[in-house]
Amino acid sequence: MLHQYRVTKYNPDFRDSSGAYKREDWTSHSDIGTFFSGEKLTEKCYLEVESAYLEAATSFLSEAEIYSLSVVGIENRRADLDAPREGSVIQLEHVKTVLCALLRENYWCKLESDHAFIHVGYEYYMYSSVPCVCTQAKQHTIRMGLFVESFPSPHLRDAL
Repeated sequence: MLHQYRVTKYNPDFRDSSGAYKREDWTSHSDIGTFFSGEKLTEKCYLEVESAYLEAATSFLSEAEIYSLSVVGIENRRADLDAPREGSVIQLEHVKTVLCALLRENYWCKLESDHAFIHVGYEYYMYSSVPCVCTQAKQHTIRMGLFVESFPSPHLRDAL
């Protein structure tokens, strides 16, 4: 059984009954320098949140003993020369590099295996699925200031 999570910087207390987030907040690397709720998004602040996402993803994978994921559905509209190829196997120690590029919207793909996945969606949403509960990874993620909710990825393919 896969345990699926939505990992975000968005506090679920600020969602309406349909699940929409109702606070003004940044959603992209390109928002650096823009003001949200009277506060300017600095590169430092962005990098702190990005780092927490990268750490959260690898924490779930490590605790679940998932050591590699494959690239599925690569979309490289910007012709990023560092983008992986379809089917490439990404070892755990390189997952952060790919996720960083996904969070910065350099290209898009899903990272999947038979027993786990990491999907990055629009507006800085990340979805993780692992074959076990990963209590330590959840707690670590929350301590970093992110929110972990049971939630299926909207990017699931039928085979999972």
